[in-house]
Amino acid sequence: MDKRQAAALAVAGGIAVFLIKAVAYGISGSIALLSDALESIVNIAASIMMLISVRIALKPADENHKYGHYKAENISCFIEGVLVLIAAVLIFWEAARRILSPLEPSNLNFALVISLAATAINGLLALILMRTSRASGSIALEGDAKHLLSDVVSSGGVVLGLAIASLSGWMILDPLIAMIVAVLLVKVAYDILKKTAQELMDCNCPEEEKVIEDVLSTIDGYLEYHDLKTRRNGNTVYAEFHLCVNGNCTLAQAHDLTELIEEKLQEAIPQLSVMIHVETEEQVMSAEHSQ
Repeated sequence: MDKRQAAALAVAGGIAVFLIKAVAYGISGSIALLSDALESIVNIAASIMMLISVRIALKPADENHKYGHYKAENISCFIEGVLVLIAAVLIFWEAARRILSPLEPSNLNFALVISLAATAINGLLALILMRTSRASGSIALEGDAKHLLSDVVSSGGVVLGLAIASLSGWMILDPLIAMIVAVLLVKVAYDILKKTAQELMDCNCPEEEKVIEDVLSTIDGYLEYHDLKTRRNGNTVYAEFHLCVNGNCTLAQAHDLTELIEEKLQEAIPQLSVMIHVETEEQVMSAEHSQ
């Protein structure tokens, strides 16, 4: 399954899950089940944005976007994190109101069975999206998969808590469980926003930098290298550094050396795009003195 198909499946699945959870809330009046349904609305909105962003990201590079359109996925993922945070606030607010004005749920056992069916669908969707995101390197699919997995965990907690409430008669658990769901959603939103912000801000790639340093240590023919910089854009890691060679090195020798380095680096990191700036020792010293 490709990214586009997975994104479309997430939208269709999200709508189905919301309708099922809405039925569960409608027959029970449980605020905890309402919080579960509200989160599904966020899932639908996020999945629609993800579908749009994936289609944009798949467009080839053009004159105005020479590095491609992949950042559309980062923007979508960031908005998804904001939506999750908004859902958490709304759920917490509604739960607090229900504590002040208690309302005992009805037909709770039947509603819980219906909610479990929706949770099972969400779990299957999350696994499909996570597998596709790993194969494609899509941060949008990964963000949606993690969101759905958190929904599975929170939904499971809601069902378990309400089952205990039904058996014990402690209906105060209904709004309290909703509050716990809200807190969990805040954590999910934080994780999504943190990861997305790092890529939007072109954070460096420490693991890939270590691989680059290890590869360069096995190659002879240069004096030293410096100013190593990396950033990630989707599956592609962009790297650049300055390579200092002997002043007697010819242009052809420098070209052959950089081609060898590029070949070795791309063997170690297949999705690497590297730019090497060659300079002589005299040029390096001159630059240092001018600073």
